[in-house]
This record gives sequence, structure tokens and C-alpha cells, in this order.
Amino acid sequence: MMTGSVVLVVFVCARAVLGLPYLRKADHYNDSGPLLKLPDLNKEVYYQHMKLPLRTFVGEKKIEYGCSAFPLKADEYIVEYLPIGERDDVYHITVDVCDVPYDEAPIWECVDPTHVCKDHKREFLYSWTNGAPGWTLPENTGIYTGNKPRYVIIQVHGRDDISEERVSDFAHMRLKIRTTRPRLAAAVSRYAGTGSIPPHVENFTVDTACVWNRTTPTPILAYGIHTHGRGVALSGYIVRKGKWIEIGRGDPVYPLTMFDITERNIWLQPGDVVATRCTYRNTGNTRIQMGFNHVNEMCNYFLYYGVSSDSIAEAKSLACSREGGGWDQLFDNIPADASDPSGDTEQSRFVKKYHLTRSY
Repeated sequence: MMTGSVVLVVFVCARAVLGLPYLRKADHYNDSGPLLKLPDLNKEVYYQHMKLPLRTFVGEKKIEYGCSAFPLKADEYIVEYLPIGERDDVYHITVDVCDVPYDEAPIWECVDPTHVCKDHKREFLYSWTNGAPGWTLPENTGIYTGNKPRYVIIQVHGRDDISEERVSDFAHMRLKIRTTRPRLAAAVSRYAGTGSIPPHVENFTVDTACVWNRTTPTPILAYGIHTHGRGVALSGYIVRKGKWIEIGRGDPVYPLTMFDITERNIWLQPGDVVATRCTYRNTGNTRIQMGFNHVNEMCNYFLYYGVSSDSIAEAKSLACSREGGGWDQLFDNIPADASDPSGDTEQSRFVKKYHLTRSY
């Protein structure tokens, strides 16, 4: 047995109205109907339905990750993410926002995370994995779409064993969008571990920490945790003047779910450190690299927070990997149950409510 630690870190009339560039039609594009219905501008809430053909992931020209772009209006708020229809044909769907999509084709290969948006300007919003419910944001909050028209991108990781009767269907994601400003705009900060996991290890840890650099107190709205099959536990904390305050922890092999913790009234203060720990078990003979394929591992902690209306420009997604040095000493004082997913957690209550099962 070994124990180790690695320290880290989004139609001619439609185009005219939205002021967006043309996306050409590709041979594999499904033209059975429009992919997007523009909203009635008099409605406070409308739905945007996005879909990607499952045949993208089978056959001689199959791809592993498929991306598709849809127009996104400015100064609106996403209040719900809902995968609809049959869900067992894909591993996950990620929702991002771009100024300009990486490719002009309706569907393109995007297993490389730099192939989602042009100039690597990818703004993460939400991720769903097979088996999870969708997510309705806490009341009076919403993800701000930005101050100019952009694109929302769905990135779908499809299965290559889709049955013949299912291959003509689609992977679906529906957004519920609010046209009026809620009390708080929601944004997300993603804490991602890097590195690799050696063979023949138990309780191998990957740690990430960054200083919270907003200048005003910030309420935490929700969190989510995700690894691949070797994950044992994932935990997140606020470290304030030496005191560790638990945000949330759990078993990251359950379907990725965003847990609303607004009732706990947890606030981040300027100068706090947000610290996360992923714990792994690798009984195999091979070193496992962090990456995006199922043969790789992941260490992702998603932290959603609120931004007041007078600071709306700051409602952008953030990313944290390894930030500077000196974190080894910080993690010497991490709570003893950081690698233990058990107990009365948000996840344990959610698993019982929705009858969730582990993904691996």
C-alpha cells in the first residue's frame, strides 16, 4: 500500500437579430427540423432546446466527443439545465459558452478541450453525467449569459455501442432561460486536479487550492463533484485563518449532481483559500494520467456562487489548478474525514431521494 500526494489546480432572421456569424451545414447535420426556437420577446421565461444526433458516435466516421453551437442572447439568465429523452446513450453532456465556436460546422470533434471555442476562450457553465437528474438553480438566481450575443456549446461524450433502434435519436439538453434579472447572478469556479496516479496505491490524494480573490463577501449556492472510476472521495473546504470549514464532500463516482446548499448560508470572504482533495484507489499496474477519456482520471470540484446585480460583469466562470507554492503545509491540517465520503452529506440524502447508483 502506498499513500502519496500531488498538490495543485454556447434562420437567416435569427442571425440578423442576434448579430452572429453563419454556421455552414455539414453532411451529417440533421435537417428534420430546427434545432432552436427563438423566444417570444414578451415572455419572462422561455426554453431553448439543443440536440445532437446519436449517429455521430457510431459507424466508420464516428467521433468520441461531439460539439454543436447554438445562438445565445445577451443579458439573460439560465435558471435550469434539463437532459430530456433517453439518457443512457451518452456518458456526459457539458454546457459551455463561447464568443466564437471552434468550428463552423454544426457538429465537430472536440475531445481536445481547446477545440470547443476559438482562441481557447471557453467559459464552463454546467456538466451532466449519465444517471443524474437535471439541475434547477436556487430560487432568485440565474447564470448570466453575458453582455453581448454569444454561443452556447453542448459537448457530448457519446457511447460507441448505441443500439440500431436508438441511433436515429438525439442527445438532448434543454435550457430554461429567464429574461429578467434575478436577485443574484450565479457563476461557477472549477477546481481541477492535474498530474497522474501511480499503480498499486490506496488513498492517493490530489490537492488543489487557490486564494478567493473577490473583494466582497460571496454566498455559495451549490457544489458538485466528479472523478472517473478510481475516485474514492472528493471534498471541498474554505480555509480561513487556519480554520477548515467544510463546503461538501462525497463519493465522486455517483452521477454528477449539483447540490443546493443555500440553506446553510455559507459565505466566502476576501482572502479565504478554497481547497479541494481528490482521493483515489488504483489497484492496476499502470500509471493513470488525468485527462478526458474514460481510461484517464478526473478531479473536478464545481463551486457555484452568487454575484449581486451591481457586480454583474464579474459573473464569469473561474478556474483553479495549482496556484503558486506552499500548499503542502496547508494540507497537513486538512480534516481527517477529507478522504471519507460517508456520513450525513448532501450526496447521501440525494442518493436516497433519487435512487442514484454508482456510475462505475
